[in-house]
Amino acid sequence: MLLLFILLIGMGVLAYLKTPLGGTINSIIGISGGGGGGTTIDTTKPNIAFPNEPAIGPTSARIDWSTDEPASTQVEYGTTNAYGSLQPAEPDNNWVGESGGIVTHSVVLTGLTPNTTYHYRVKSMDQAGNLAVSEDKTFTTTSAEST
Repeated sequence: MLLLFILLIGMGVLAYLKTPLGGTINSIIGISGGGGGGTTIDTTKPNIAFPNEPAIGPTSARIDWSTDEPASTQVEYGTTNAYGSLQPAEPDNNWVGESGGIVTHSVVLTGLTPNTTYHYRVKSMDQAGNLAVSEDKTFTTTSAEST
């Protein structure tokens, strides 16, 4: 005898089948979008890599990094590892459709003080909401240019 239990979950249907021999078959069936396939939930944070050192000037710095999947772009920075500033203030997601986001990130920090050491870390979140935060890194702005 085959028992069938159906449980509605969000926008999908979970079908649980129990076979006469005691085995079970589980599958996720989508209500729309052509059902039958399994659903995978992304729980992996983007991997952050720094291909280049920051480009440093007396009052600005450009931070470049890459991620192994499309993700948002944000840098947290300050004169201590307590940071205190974010650029951009709201994460830049750059989402375009389902496969949006970017994998090559660049943020320019401005209004910095010449000849000062800054701490920074980058933040990138994928479309599934998995946040990756880099380790603390530092750079020192150059001396003010003489005119």
